[in-house]
Amino acid sequence: MKGIFFLFDTYVAGTTHIEGIEELEPHLNKDDRLEFFREPDNKYDNQAIVVKTNDGVKIGYIPQKDNVVFARLMDAGKFLFGKIKSKEKKGSWIKINISLFLHE
Repeated sequence: MKGIFFLFDTYVAGTTHIEGIEELEPHLNKDDRLEFFREPDNKYDNQAIVVKTNDGVKIGYIPQKDNVVFARLMDAGKFLFGKIKSKEKKGSWIKINISLFLHE
């Protein structure tokens, strides 16, 4: 059966390490599509999955505690993407809640 399948809800990790995230935040909206890219040579996590906007701007990562299964799916050639569920500013930290989907 082909289609789009919901997989998981999580958040974008590492937003505090993204230069310019505060300027970018007003442009991140509910239901915006997010692209995922594997980063197997990441020195902190070889299962790393980068989260980018549709325009290719990096906004963070799938949390390490959540990424093993999704990294394996992507390594097997599956196409995963995300959508912003909500966002919340907590001081200089921006919490971006997302849903992950599989497109087959």
